[in-house]
Amino acid sequence: MKPKKTAAPRSASAWTLHLSLESKKLRLPASYIKKTTRAVLAHVEKEILLPDVRELSLVFVNDAKMRDINFEFRKKDKPTDVLSFPQYSPREISGKVRPKDVGGTYLGDLVISTETTLRQAREFGVTVKEELLRLIVHGVLHLCGYDHEKVPAKEAQRMRRRERAIRAAIATTAL
Repeated sequence: MKPKKTAAPRSASAWTLHLSLESKKLRLPASYIKKTTRAVLAHVEKEILLPDVRELSLVFVNDAKMRDINFEFRKKDKPTDVLSFPQYSPREISGKVRPKDVGGTYLGDLVISTETTLRQAREFGVTVKEELLRLIVHGVLHLCGYDHEKVPAKEAQRMRRRERAIRAAIATTAL
């Protein structure tokens, strides 16, 4: 039996997070956003089989900017809650193929709409912090190769289960 590949262990603090608050409507401290993101990364880093990957960019924008980005990259003329721009393919992240960009440190970029986050928190009856956690988990899982749109239902369910498990684990800790 072949041993399972594993990445070199990283501590949550080893991640470099680049945070851009183009929209500050969430009114959450940057330190809280980074702490939440690091908590999510701690739950997925074993799935990232590229030992040099340790950076993530988070950009918070308003709905107008998100609509522009969503149209530019997905041809959808409406804002969305979170967009993920992975640096690596799912096969590269999982160690199935060698990355084209050997030695790159970026996992990717997350773009989150602050207005949509606030609106969805109200609609779902959750706090802004809970909705932000949901979006960060969702976006990071996309960066790690998970999908729910262009895959069979079984694969989409796998992503949803993983999202729930991470959120539940983080909810039991004090952020």
